[in-house]
Amino acid sequence: MKCTRPPGRSWRQKTAPHFTICPTKYALPMAKVLDRRMAPPAGPLSYIPLPPYEVTRLSNGTPVYLLPYGQVEVVEVQAMYRAGRGYQDLIGQAGLTGEMLTEGTQSYDSLRLAQQLDGYGAWIHHEVGEESLAVKLATTTANLGHTLPLLQEVILVPTFPSEEFESLKQRKLQKIQVREEKTATLARKHFGYELFGPDHPYGSYLSQEALEAISRDHLIAYHQQRLQQMALTVVGRFDREVILDQLEELFGSLDRVEEEASISRAATARARGRQGRHYVEKAGMQASLRLGHLAMPRAHPDYYGMTIVNTILGGYFGSRLMKNIREEKGYTYGIYSGWIGNRYDGYFVVQSDVGNEYVPSAIAEVKAEMHKLMDEGVEEAELDLVRNYLQGRSVSQRETPFQMSDLLRFSLMHDIPFAELDRQYEVIREITPASVQELAARYLKPDDLLEVVVGQVAE
Repeated sequence: MKCTRPPGRSWRQKTAPHFTICPTKYALPMAKVLDRRMAPPAGPLSYIPLPPYEVTRLSNGTPVYLLPYGQVEVVEVQAMYRAGRGYQDLIGQAGLTGEMLTEGTQSYDSLRLAQQLDGYGAWIHHEVGEESLAVKLATTTANLGHTLPLLQEVILVPTFPSEEFESLKQRKLQKIQVREEKTATLARKHFGYELFGPDHPYGSYLSQEALEAISRDHLIAYHQQRLQQMALTVVGRFDREVILDQLEELFGSLDRVEEEASISRAATARARGRQGRHYVEKAGMQASLRLGHLAMPRAHPDYYGMTIVNTILGGYFGSRLMKNIREEKGYTYGIYSGWIGNRYDGYFVVQSDVGNEYVPSAIAEVKAEMHKLMDEGVEEAELDLVRNYLQGRSVSQRETPFQMSDLLRFSLMHDIPFAELDRQYEVIREITPASVQELAARYLKPDDLLEVVVGQVAE
């Protein structure tokens, strides 16, 4: 078949009614057209095991972790530091330092830096955790030579311009004022205070007072004290020799400053671990609930098992808490639980917003579901459903180079062997109903909960 275009029109023009597609060039064979009325066949998941990575060093001793991954020509380079909220002197110091890194350098103001990155289809952003701070460059492989010098500028010679700093503080102050009108924000704040303590890295909260106490000098000091001893990760599609040459040129001649030996304040801080019900009065139609207790750290051998127990209880939309308190009782639009494993302390939390009049009943139902899981366990059919959900989520979390880059950083910063992360999939596949019940009975504490209620509730 010969295709002709309308007079005066190009093939690229799509203005109706003149747009014509040449069937011999663009049409798919009919056998390959999807029938979207039919669901695709279900089958076992193809698990993606974590690949090995290479460790090498620049001439100055800076460690570099190389992990080729994916088929798309993109790469993420991360500069990682043993920093984060556990290493700050003032609440908010680490986070503000991270945010200000891209607000101006010796060669670029914030606008020009953003324009340069945008022109190369790249971005630089930061991530601050309890135990680490990372500055991440995501870029196309072809533009690494242009974008890596921008990363070097950001992490080595930020200028922390005063005008940008004051503007950032004002924006954050406004956000805090808006957030603190919400019961959910206040519930999260007071839950952290009561469970860990306001000075504990896991319980701290950036209030207006804490933000106003931070000056530009505090950020400069944090950068000089904590953001000197870095490690680099490179994940994606790259040429090994080329990237190592580029990193050596940009970072290999730096002096390896020996930082003051220190550990996270979370390693020595003592969590309060308070129990009982704590009311915070706040007018409104709904109350926000945070119920929970202290739990094991991330490296505990039963951590993966308890994430499965938590999923059954309240960790996904089909959970028991959701079916009972949302679907059957109608107390809330949503309720979730989390089994959080930090490096030094973990915690269990149930969170929801309910009508003020339903607060006592909702809390009672949460405890009843916890007891039921401890006393009666789970049927194989329900466990299979949760297995499939968790296996699918686990696979989906390692599809891209950017996800794999974050997994590698998590492993390195938490001192957990990379291959150990694969054990989660093994636990999901092999856990039995009996072990679910045994873990629930051992670690859930429905009668020792901290119960934070923020709303218009009479005690």
